Amino acid sequence: MSILGISSANVSLHIIEFPSGRFGYVGSIPTDLGEKVPADRAAILGCRSFRDPETGESMMWTFPSFDTIEKAIAHAKDRGHSPMWKNEAQ
Repeated sequence: MSILGISSANVSLHIIEFPSGRFGYVGSIPTDLGEKVPADRAAILGCRSFRDPETGESMMWTFPSFDTIEKAIAHAKDRGHSPMWKNEAQ
């Protein structure tokens, strides 16, 4: 486990369909599926930011959403993860 998030743990990665019709990950999402970016005000005030130990800058994780379930599954599998969709391994 990384100080900045989960990086090499065996977790159940779940994909859901958001109300918008897009697909994305929920739960304990491994950090290699996202991008570390400078934190915005909402992340800082909502306690979703962290201080980067290298730069001292406030950062947050963002994770993509996808047009199709197939794209969400492929993104996770390309990075070595076994996602779940409707409680079934993909």
